[in-house]
Amino acid sequence: MKKILVTGGAGFIGSAFVRGQRWIRPDQHIIVLDKLTYSGNLDNLQGLEGPGFSFIRGDINDPDVMAEALLGCDAVVHFAAESHVDRSLSGAADFITTNVAGVNTLLSCARAMGTPRVLLVSTDEVYGSIAFGSFTEEDPVRPRNPYAASKAAGELLGLAYHESYGLPVLITRGTNTYGPNQHLEKVLPLFITNAMDGEPLPLYGDGKNVRDWLYV
Repeated sequence: MKKILVTGGAGFIGSAFVRGQRWIRPDQHIIVLDKLTYSGNLDNLQGLEGPGFSFIRGDINDPDVMAEALLGCDAVVHFAAESHVDRSLSGAADFITTNVAGVNTLLSCARAMGTPRVLLVSTDEVYGSIAFGSFTEEDPVRPRNPYAASKAAGELLGLAYHESYGLPVLITRGTNTYGPNQHLEKVLPLFITNAMDGEPLPLYGDGKNVRDWLYV
């Protein structure tokens, strides 16, 4: 039986991935590792309990927890992250701890355990802003806020482990994600709930910026 570890699997995107994997590959064993901070919720995993599913409450910065979770895994899909731009602008320390140091701990443990595949889930925020057109994978990263900078740093660590040690690392850069179970601080849930309550809809600049949106 294939076994994968999903870090941050109780979060918004992570839990959707876990549900999709349980549906597509029911013979696969999934281990979810989540610290259950404000953005992680066990309710997101309701109904998944049973054979082929395990949950570990723990911190990706704890090497002992990471080593235990990775034992015998064929792959790790890394969602665990601090992910809110506004929070990063208020204070970057937690973002560095989780998105940089945490990635290093994960990569180090994956290398020690001989994990065959490491997927780092990043963000298109690492590109920064573009006046016209769209970015490609070949474009340089130019993060414009502490969150994006921390994700870019995590990516570079992944690439460094790949080049230095041959660790099989893949990186994805998803666009703005929306859908069920998203935290209310994110833009679409915030706009919807504010509109329902007759509150202002917060916009940066003149509101003409364009972003891609990805349904979870």
